[in-house]
Amino acid sequence: MMRYAAYYAPKPDSGLWRAGCEWLGMDAVRGGRVAQAAVEGVAAETLAALTREAARYGWHATLKAPFVLKPAVGEDDLLHQTMALARTFQPFALSLQVGWLGDFLALRPAGPSAELDELAAACAVSLEGLADRRAPLKPRDGLDPRQQALYRRWGYPYVFEQFRFHLTLSDRLVRGSEAAVLIERGARRHFAGLLDQVSVAGVALFVERDEGGPFRCLAYCGFDGEATRHGR
Repeated sequence: MMRYAAYYAPKPDSGLWRAGCEWLGMDAVRGGRVAQAAVEGVAAETLAALTREAARYGWHATLKAPFVLKPAVGEDDLLHQTMALARTFQPFALSLQVGWLGDFLALRPAGPSAELDELAAACAVSLEGLADRRAPLKPRDGLDPRQQALYRRWGYPYVFEQFRFHLTLSDRLVRGSEAAVLIERGARRHFAGLLDQVSVAGVALFVERDEGGPFRCLAYCGFDGEATRHGR
C-alpha cells in the first residue's frame, strides 16, 4: 500500500540537495543511486550499510510522517491540498549543524525557529484529513506518555511541542565508537559551507510506492504557489 509524506527537502538544484544525495548515495528526485561520498577511514561498503535506511527514505526532514491516503483521495487531491497549504507561508532561513539525535547523526537547527515549528504543525493538521487511520498502528517502544498519545492521534509521536527537525545522516550508531567519530567528522567536512542561511521555501511531497521500497520525490510545492512534479 502506497504511503505519502510531507517533507522539507532542499530544492533539487541546490548545493545542499546535491550534497545530501551524495552523502546518502541516493537521489529521490531522479529516482536512483548516485556515487556515495567518501569518508576518510570508513570503507565504502561500511558507509553504505550505515546509511541504508536513511537512503531509502531520501534526503529530507519530516514535516508530516508517512501515511496512507483515504480510498476516495488521490495524488492530485494531496498535491492540491499541499499547494494550498504552502501558499500560506513565506520563505525563511535556517542555520543547520551536524549533531546527534538519540543514536543517529543528523543535520539539526542551530537554534529555535518559530516559523519552522509553525510549518510542521500546519502540515500535521492540514493534511490529516486526507489520511486513512483505520489500520492499527505498529507498537513503538521508548515513547513517553505524551508521545504515545500523539502517536495514537496523529500516527507520529514527534509533532507539535515534540517536533524535532532533522535531516538524517546515518542509521543507528554507537556514539563514541570509531565509526561514529569518523562519520561525524566526515559529515562536518562534507557539508562545510552549506549550512548557514539554508532556505526553506516549500514543502516536498514524497511517495513510497511499494512497501519497504525507496521513497521518491513526487512534487515540490513552493511557498510562491508554484509546484514542480517529479517522478510518478
